[in-house]
Amino acid sequence: MDKTSISAMKGMISILATLLLLSCSDTQQSTDPGKPSAFVSIPPQAGLLKAIVQNRMTVEVMVGEGQSPHSFESTAQQLARLGNADHFFSISVPFEKALLGKIKQLNPELPCVDTRNGIVLRSISHKHHGVHCDHDHGASDPHVWLSPKLAAVIAFNMLYAVERSDPDNAAFYRQNYENLISKLDELDEEISNQLAPFQGSRFYVFHPSFGYFADAYGLTQIPIEIDGKSPSPQQLADLIEQAQVDGVKVIFVQKQFPLSSAKTVAKEIDGHVVQLDPLAEDVVANLRQIADSIELALKP
Repeated sequence: MDKTSISAMKGMISILATLLLLSCSDTQQSTDPGKPSAFVSIPPQAGLLKAIVQNRMTVEVMVGEGQSPHSFESTAQQLARLGNADHFFSISVPFEKALLGKIKQLNPELPCVDTRNGIVLRSISHKHHGVHCDHDHGASDPHVWLSPKLAAVIAFNMLYAVERSDPDNAAFYRQNYENLISKLDELDEEISNQLAPFQGSRFYVFHPSFGYFADAYGLTQIPIEIDGKSPSPQQLADLIEQAQVDGVKVIFVQKQFPLSSAKTVAKEIDGHVVQLDPLAEDVVANLRQIADSIELALKP
């Protein structure tokens, strides 16, 4: 048997194993059979979708508490439940490419909605030692939910999908969506006023998650991580020097990432580390907390 045939056989065995799970998965993991079910990739999507559908749809999240979309791998149990789902809402985080291929094999009729539709994506960029360099390796910045205006676009894409699939409850979904948009609009105005005195300022983060937030309010994020890797000793030294020039006293670290490099920088600038969670489910509350933390860090 040649290598191609062996590879094909292994793929078929994997698919058959997952199909077996579809028929005998743990009932404790199954969704409510009386409700439509939807999967989302990350908790912020879940928060937005739950605000729209309330208790009329079961919402499940692929990436759990404390996990990172950059290293996440779906479980067999999740794939089994996806086989019976009514929707999958994607947002183009790293693990989705492999996941969408599996979905096409296991549940080709599952509607997969790209919740980034209508959003102009930004490139991941780095700015070190006063020099700005864009690094685009075929992947754009996926953190679109960290801007109130873009979170509203995500919510609209979700609304459009659930209205089409469940027209009897369309008015209910639309009213909830409008309530959510009112909160996001109010939040955007609050943060705009709050951070207006700091336009042009720079804040330091471990992983470049907050580019859309920074763009929305005239700020610049400076990442410690470079091209997905911790900085070299020389890069770290340059970063520390620039942070000292900028008068930075706070290094923000996402809770899904290690603290070591950020603590090194913080120690050298006589500052401290503050944790933020870009993946918190409550988008409105989390964006307000992020704004408060950045305001506090930028105050003289």
